[in-house]
Amino acid sequence: MFYQIKPPYYEAAFTLIELIIVVLLVGIMGSYAVSRFSSSDGYRLDTAAEQLISAGQLTKQLSMNDSARTFSLVVQANQINLLADGTSFNGGNLSFPLVFGSNITLSPTPTITFDSLGNTTAVTITLTGAETRNVCFQSSGLVRPC
Repeated sequence: MFYQIKPPYYEAAFTLIELIIVVLLVGIMGSYAVSRFSSSDGYRLDTAAEQLISAGQLTKQLSMNDSARTFSLVVQANQINLLADGTSFNGGNLSFPLVFGSNITLSPTPTITFDSLGNTTAVTITLTGAETRNVCFQSSGLVRPC
């Protein structure tokens, strides 16, 4: 019986191309993970802007559906409050005021009231944290990021 003895350079090991591919993949995954964790304030700000838009659209819909009551969206420094005839609106799973936390500020701080046709006074709300986001309330009643 012949036993073939392999020279040391044939021992099991990674090739240079395999090592380069592994290093590139680890680098790509690492940069993605770092970017996800480092910009969490941006996600909080996006969430706050979406909540402000949703609250504005809800206020508009309530005003259009019930013309006997007055619905207003009160914007304060770090919270919003939906008022129905001057008291906080609580319906179903919704409860107001909605507090964004001390790291997000809103300005200016108007009271936004829609009429029975869904119209309001135009205003742009700026949300400030690590970055800034703007939410536009147009006179036609459209509420959108801007």
